[in-house]
Amino acid sequence: MRFKEIIEELEALLTSEGFCSRDEVAWWLLKHEERYIGLSKIKDTLEAEFPDRNLREHKSFIIELLFTELYEGIDKSFENTKPFSKEEVYLNDILNKIKTSTNGLNRKDKNFKWDSNPR
Repeated sequence: MRFKEIIEELEALLTSEGFCSRDEVAWWLLKHEERYIGLSKIKDTLEAEFPDRNLREHKSFIIELLFTELYEGIDKSFENTKPFSKEEVYLNDILNKIKTSTNGLNRKDKNFKWDSNPR
């Protein structure tokens, strides 16, 4: 699934105020957990092997880093809501942060595409 499709899927779950039910957030986290775990392992390995390198400088890994940041932000917000409550999770700020993040890249960079597959 492309990153753009993941963002659109998540946005479809949001209310107009930017909230999402705990059940829908839990479903989304479970659905994308395997991808997150795999990318986190790669990220951790690269950081361990190349401690002085900034992964954000590698254009080919930007989308994967954004996905891990998105997943971690949603997971943190989910954990901060009361379990077994009808309380909704506010995700609008997390989505806006990810959508406006360039991770050090200039948006005009011709190689940066939201809907690109991992390169």
